[in-house]
Amino acid sequence: MAAPIRLSQLSLLIQDTLQNKFAFQRFLVIAEVANHSYYTQKGFHYFDLVEKDTGSGRSLLARIPAVAWSAGAQSIRAFEQATGQRFGNDIRVLVEVTVDFHPVYGLKLTLTAIDASFTLGAIELARQATIERLLTEGESWVWKLGDQLHSFNKDRRLPAAIRRIAVVSSANAAGLEDFIHSLENNVFGYKFSVTPYFTQVQGEANSAAFVQTLEQIRREAAAGEGYDLVAVIRGGGAGTDLLLFDVYELALSVASFPIPVITGIGHQKNETIADMVAHTALKTPTKAAELIVQHNRSFEEKLVSLRHNLVMYAQQILANSNRDLHGLRSGVLQQSANLVYRHRQTLEHYKRFILAYPPVMLANRKVQTGHLQNQLILTTKNLVRHRSTELAGMERLVRLASPESALQRGFALVKYNGKLVRGPEEIDVADEITVIMSRTYLSATVNEKKDYDGSPIDI
Repeated sequence: MAAPIRLSQLSLLIQDTLQNKFAFQRFLVIAEVANHSYYTQKGFHYFDLVEKDTGSGRSLLARIPAVAWSAGAQSIRAFEQATGQRFGNDIRVLVEVTVDFHPVYGLKLTLTAIDASFTLGAIELARQATIERLLTEGESWVWKLGDQLHSFNKDRRLPAAIRRIAVVSSANAAGLEDFIHSLENNVFGYKFSVTPYFTQVQGEANSAAFVQTLEQIRREAAAGEGYDLVAVIRGGGAGTDLLLFDVYELALSVASFPIPVITGIGHQKNETIADMVAHTALKTPTKAAELIVQHNRSFEEKLVSLRHNLVMYAQQILANSNRDLHGLRSGVLQQSANLVYRHRQTLEHYKRFILAYPPVMLANRKVQTGHLQNQLILTTKNLVRHRSTELAGMERLVRLASPESALQRGFALVKYNGKLVRGPEEIDVADEITVIMSRTYLSATVNEKKDYDGSPIDI
């Protein structure tokens, strides 16, 4: 058995062995980043490179501490600019490293370079998977139109004039200040009502909070807030951490949003999935503000054009009306002259007719009067003769109905106390009565009264 040695001796032995084995060698390693820390003052990165089982358990297979000094940090900055992804935990990278061992600090890897194209490929694969998921699971909200993505939100119509704007941004975003400044200081003097909704706009881990902010706007809009537009604003920092806008849940929330969404996330090169499904995608917050101002300017120009067209149309109508009135005046004058002439001709005709008609009419009336006179004389004679016959008959009837005529036919009148007796109840037995007959008065006393039915002398 070998003699015992000090720990430092063992450490130096390991150091010498590793240096002899790995000196001046560089290795390309595929791994994930964990436990990342960045020291701003020195510009150094400290992290672990880990490998996990690809199965569902994701158990840890290997872990080695790593560091990026100045050269490695510069390579990381170039990586972030190229990919739009901040170097940090849980990203899968292809890095170039050297192997180092220190007796005190132990084994570590020094990052000398990082391959942006490897990460870009992984990011693009993830983007394509997200797009495919949107087209399958979110097919009601996202679909293909030609080679481009189309969405429910793209079909939302902007109002004729934009006034009320909900802005999703971080509280300290310089892009938000640029956006509001551009709106408030537009050269046309348009006024806007801007309501900010603050949330984190970078980092994939913040996608859930971002979606919750959109849902808050959706609820408030449904309750009557009446926003015309939702603007997603980001800018003022490095062009990193855009992967937030490639997250499936965030992209689906934008695609299905009932109010038009415009994005101005401050990146000149990359187009995120949220940009693809939003109503309108702009590169910067200032461009987004300019779009809104220009939209309202177009509306104003349409109004001005409409007003101009209305004035021109009214002037044309007035000119046409004046021309028509002039034509009508000329026509009325001509028609009036013709009408007066025709009426004069008619009056002359009536004048000649009237002058010639009275003698003829008078002769006709004389003949008609003679006929009427003869008819009147004949009718009068016939009427007098008819009435004379009627009067003679009536005279005979009157004479037949007179009391004297009745007395001459054998009837008699009875008086009692100088009054004509009209019924047997007016006299009693022993009464003195007077009986008047034709040319004879009889005085008599009533000896007896009997009922009489008139049958013996019924005439």
